[in-house]
Amino acid sequence: MKKDWITILHCPITKQDLRELSSEEIQQINEKITAGQCWNRDGSPANLTLDEGFISLDGAFIYPVINGISVLMKEMAITTQKEGIDSKSLHDKKQLVKDFYDGKGWSKNEEGHYEDAVIFEDLREVSKDYISKCHNRLGRYVHPKGTYLMDAASGPIQFDDYLQYSENYKYRVCVDLSYQALSEARKKIGDKGIFLLCDMTNLPVKEGCIDSFVSINTIYHIPKDEQMNAIRELYRALKPGGKGAVVYEWYKYSPWMNFWLLPKRGWNYISNKLNKLSTAVKGSGSGLYYYVHPYEQLKQHLGIPFTVGVWRTVSVDWMKIYIHDSLFGKKILSWLYKKEEENPEKYGMKGEYPILAFEKPE
Repeated sequence: MKKDWITILHCPITKQDLRELSSEEIQQINEKITAGQCWNRDGSPANLTLDEGFISLDGAFIYPVINGISVLMKEMAITTQKEGIDSKSLHDKKQLVKDFYDGKGWSKNEEGHYEDAVIFEDLREVSKDYISKCHNRLGRYVHPKGTYLMDAASGPIQFDDYLQYSENYKYRVCVDLSYQALSEARKKIGDKGIFLLCDMTNLPVKEGCIDSFVSINTIYHIPKDEQMNAIRELYRALKPGGKGAVVYEWYKYSPWMNFWLLPKRGWNYISNKLNKLSTAVKGSGSGLYYYVHPYEQLKQHLGIPFTVGVWRTVSVDWMKIYIHDSLFGKKILSWLYKKEEENPEKYGMKGEYPILAFEKPE
């Protein structure tokens, strides 16, 4: 099938345009792979059988497409030229995140829930309406329709609420480090999706080609020194007039959650120190990298204008401690949602999960 969206892609190494490989070229490359004349970017022999893929215009780098997923990480490029070899591997922290989601995060339990949601979300009925309304409000921060909506670190699009953001778009560009996540996402949206296995800090897309983007609960899993670059990459990809939204987390910088969760967070701090962890790791035994910057640091160093709204004031820990059917939990969350709607900036700044909203000038 002809990929009309290839025009938005570029090589993550050279930044040159990409083109589709012809069937004759694929046959020739497979012959070279068999003969040991193709190498992965790290210098190891390429050993896959290519069915389809892309190549940079200078012919230096080849990127496989595997079951509809375009593998566009520079670390996974294939080259026929030894000059193209670079032994640098994926950042250890990124590898940690990739391993978590390929190995555990996007597997399902017996109830059909992803392990990520079981660990990090409140799936109880008492919280369901509030959480769904918080998911829905994110749609206000992107254009209601367009050609390309990028879902940065899409995962498997684990909640049906998330589908609405791209409902009136031609394509949803799903970006993730996890092949398993993208495979699950492809099952959900099929040909509407463009599935890119790539690094958010080095997006393989051209400048000014995306109408809108969302990135939900992801940026703080990127190595701390690269988080702002990931946001800049999303902004770079926006068309003039494009809009985007990042759901971030304040964690220890949320004064309201610090007050209500002081004993628990105090214990977490001590536990982390005892385990010699340099960053906060959420979830028992998850091994998932996590680091948040305070608002002041983002404002000072990001270099891109943004505003703050609220995604969700309260954390999952807070809801599991304080929200219960027998204690008027639904009414409390309904009241909280109303207050968030009245003053989204205040609740975004003081609560747990802000929306960082971006709009690129025309």
